[in-house]
Amino acid sequence: MRLSRDNKKTLFHMTWPIFLEAVLFSIIGSVDTLMISAYADNAVAALGSVNRIMSLFQVLSNIITTGTGILCAQYIGAGKTTQEKQPLIMAALLVNALLGALFSVAALAGSEFLLSMLNIPQVQYDYAKTYLNIVGGFLIVQMVTMTFNVVIRSHGKIRSTMVFSVVMNLVNVVLNYMLINGHWGAPALGVAGAAIATVISKCLACVMGGIYLFGFVMKGMRLRVRWKDMQSSIVKIVGLGAPAAGEQISYTLSQIVVMRMVNGLGPVANTAFTYVNTVVIFVYLFAVAIGQSTSIMVGWETGKKNYQNAKNICKFSANCSLLICLGVLGVLCLFRHEVMGIFTEDPAVLALSGAVILADFVLEAGRSRNLVLVNALRAAGDVRFPLYIGLFSMWAFSVGASFLLMKLGLGLVGIWLGL
Repeated sequence: MRLSRDNKKTLFHMTWPIFLEAVLFSIIGSVDTLMISAYADNAVAALGSVNRIMSLFQVLSNIITTGTGILCAQYIGAGKTTQEKQPLIMAALLVNALLGALFSVAALAGSEFLLSMLNIPQVQYDYAKTYLNIVGGFLIVQMVTMTFNVVIRSHGKIRSTMVFSVVMNLVNVVLNYMLINGHWGAPALGVAGAAIATVISKCLACVMGGIYLFGFVMKGMRLRVRWKDMQSSIVKIVGLGAPAAGEQISYTLSQIVVMRMVNGLGPVANTAFTYVNTVVIFVYLFAVAIGQSTSIMVGWETGKKNYQNAKNICKFSANCSLLICLGVLGVLCLFRHEVMGIFTEDPAVLALSGAVILADFVLEAGRSRNLVLVNALRAAGDVRFPLYIGLFSMWAFSVGASFLLMKLGLGLVGIWLGL
């Protein structure tokens, strides 16, 4: 059966705000990188390494947000009331707040240990430690914000989270401009300034998300919920979220191992890796957006027990994702030298970055579909199959093949082909 016109229309109306949000987020993130690169190339590479650590904490939090998103979408599809959904939402907020507090302490107390795992070059170490100590100390804010956003999106209020993200990132850019090099009378704080800007903008996003969730999406929801009801919700959340997050945890750990390999190749490879990652995110943004929209719609259809329609949505989205992502990558390949020249004038970094972008065709052919198919499987309640396939491919190929190809003399290009 083909996907109905109404479902295509709904998919489009949900995808474009997520896509626009992701594009704006990435543009502003690239401006962020550009601002820091003007301060020091080594600072950019250091922040790229720290973000690998931060993503590990975020993935652990995804145990709760993933399970919450799946259940919330299915509850909505099944027509459950605000009162029936509130134990789920309060349980998710409580657990993620506790995890965030624990992660904040871990980032502060264990910063030296965490950075030692990545084998960061000495010229980048002080930058990395400064950034991790400041941003990591406020991980609790990020975890709570993620919970707000997943509930809001599950209700189909995609444009609202887009607005929050745009405001957050614009504030971040303005504060970066002020605090990195000391404009408009502000002190020149370098990497510490970039970290402070990130923290302030994320706190703002948390406040906006909380006001919108409790004031509009879940209006009338009681904040006091019986512990017995929350316990039941936590069991359900973890039952769905743990395997899904297990796959993401495995991926993040494998990327930390890969990052250690990249750092071992020296500052040029490290910097090229960070710049290429900054650019290629624009290639798979559509896959991220349509994957999230597909997940919500599949969750709704699963709640209605309309499995054939869920399957049709998934297949249509996966094919769109592949075609659009490879088309965007083709354009990037044609103009790769001009694009990378925006970030650096170092001829060694430019040459290596250009070669890696050509190798990205191999990576995106898989990633563009994975981002849709895996999200759809999870939304339908199948969280184990992606975990099993992910564990094998991440360690056999992302790590194993990357190491082998690197040792055969392909360097960073070999690592990218392994990925």
